Amino acid sequence: MTGVWAEADKGYDYGIMVKCSVPLHPLLQFFIEVCGFRNLLDFAKERLGPEAFYFDSIRDRIFSSGQCGQIKTNFACYVCGYFEVSDENLRKEGEILEYLGVVREERHLVRIDKLKYTRSSWEEFLKLVGLH
Repeated sequence: MTGVWAEADKGYDYGIMVKCSVPLHPLLQFFIEVCGFRNLLDFAKERLGPEAFYFDSIRDRIFSSGQCGQIKTNFACYVCGYFEVSDENLRKEGEILEYLGVVREERHLVRIDKLKYTRSSWEEFLKLVGLH
């Protein structure tokens, strides 16, 4: 539920919240980086025999680029909205926030229902930052 809050580090003028879905478990990524995962796939496929039909699809997804450690996958990301930083949304270390709990370092935090996300808000943002 930490996603209930959008955040920005101190020293910035705006915070932009982007949410992404990453389809891989961190442990799987660790094995891929170590490159021993290819050997593990070979061993498992040999031991499990024809029932291990899914090993080829795993191998293709991970190693088809020909370079160990590079994975081909898609990330689903979207921009939720933005907020302007201010003294009112600067939260102090140790402050307790709903759903988030204890703030671990001083930073700007805004509930996501306070983000600006409409087309007109984004047009205003682009003008303010000199991109429109």
